[in-house]
Amino acid sequence: MKEKQWITLLGHFILLQLLWPVAVLGAVQGWRWESALVVAAMPLWSGIRRLPINRDLRMVVAGLVIGVIFEVVLLGLGLIEYRLMPGPGWVPLWILMLWAGFALNFNHCLAWLQGRWWLGAGLGAFGGPASVLVGASLGAASLPAGVLPLVVFYGTCWALVVPLLGWLARYYHQRDEGLPA
Repeated sequence: MKEKQWITLLGHFILLQLLWPVAVLGAVQGWRWESALVVAAMPLWSGIRRLPINRDLRMVVAGLVIGVIFEVVLLGLGLIEYRLMPGPGWVPLWILMLWAGFALNFNHCLAWLQGRWWLGAGLGAFGGPASVLVGASLGAASLPAGVLPLVVFYGTCWALVVPLLGWLARYYHQRDEGLPA
């Protein structure tokens, strides 16, 4: 891998690793918008590295749309309650930023999951519930229905979401390059 590509990937990897603690621990501390700064830095980093940011912005929108649908269902089922919710049934900004940053990085440090559908499904089925359980244990959320219903729902959905985001990133890239989808 060329040095330029490696530096770009490293920057996105660092920002993605920074996003979770800023969002989750920030929610525990009452931070309302700091996670948005981390997400804004991601396409900015792409622009600095002279990459087209249109793909990043498309993935941000895709992540937000999928995230809102997922989270509204999750909240509606009463499986979770987040800190800093703006109102009953409303998804907090820090959760939306986790979705946006995660989705965007399917163009960068998570691009290796594109086309690896089963691996993505397995990682999503395990990583999604693990992430939310750690966040809840830190006080960023509560689980009114208990752990098992949340883990089953979360694991099943994330087993679909990770391959879907990989497919979307691949689709947008191929479309932009004029390649068959």
